[in-house]
Amino acid sequence: MQYDAIILAGGESSGELKKIAPYDNEALIIVGNYPMIYYVYEALRQSAAIRNVVISGPTEALRNIFTGQDRLFFVNGGQNAIESFAHGVELLREKGISERILIMPSDIPFITTEAINDFINQAEQYDAEFYYPITRKEVNENRFPGVSRTYVKLKDGIFTGGNLFILRSELFDEVLEIALKLVERRKNPLAMAKLFGFGLVWKYITRSLNIETVEKRFYKTLGIKGKAIISPYAEVGVDVDKPSDLELAQKHLQEIRF
Repeated sequence: MQYDAIILAGGESSGELKKIAPYDNEALIIVGNYPMIYYVYEALRQSAAIRNVVISGPTEALRNIFTGQDRLFFVNGGQNAIESFAHGVELLREKGISERILIMPSDIPFITTEAINDFINQAEQYDAEFYYPITRKEVNENRFPGVSRTYVKLKDGIFTGGNLFILRSELFDEVLEIALKLVERRKNPLAMAKLFGFGLVWKYITRSLNIETVEKRFYKTLGIKGKAIISPYAEVGVDVDKPSDLELAQKHLQEIRF
């Protein structure tokens, strides 16, 4: 199966991160030898599963970075991630959108083609409409020791969420508002649980919550069949949104050449 992909690159740099990397847009921050978004695009480009790639963000600046790439398109970003996503979907519909689309932000320069392919391959084993990667705490700490992440304690283990998604394209219009709520709460486990009702909150507090229960409540509450994919790659979950993250990225990616 072939996938179209949307990279969300509209996020403005701010706070402590902008003080040490004075760029207006996070996607443009230089990490090693390239702007941060270039690593994300290259990981997608090298996957045989990816067809078209749309980058939603500051188009003029992005076109100065990318020249001559096939099946790469640009669209202006929106006021938030969901609006930027909507712009990307609109452009893909004009070109004949794939059955499933892969969505990812521009601030995950650690992402690899192997991690993307594994996520896609695992997702294709399940009949669902929305797929989301999670990684075990030990996987993250082995790959990136000392990196601060938000973890959720479940009966199945201790997990952190990833930063990419797969969505059936036919569902886009009906999940737009839901997606906005999920994005706003993705780094706050308790707020995420509240979205799905008190019962889920109680199970989370008492540590009796498991992945299957979350998936079932996801469907009952939203009418969407969701599937959590346990990824063996820590790279799906580590983003760059503070100075320590940028320092880590500079350390790990400075030798990479495309």
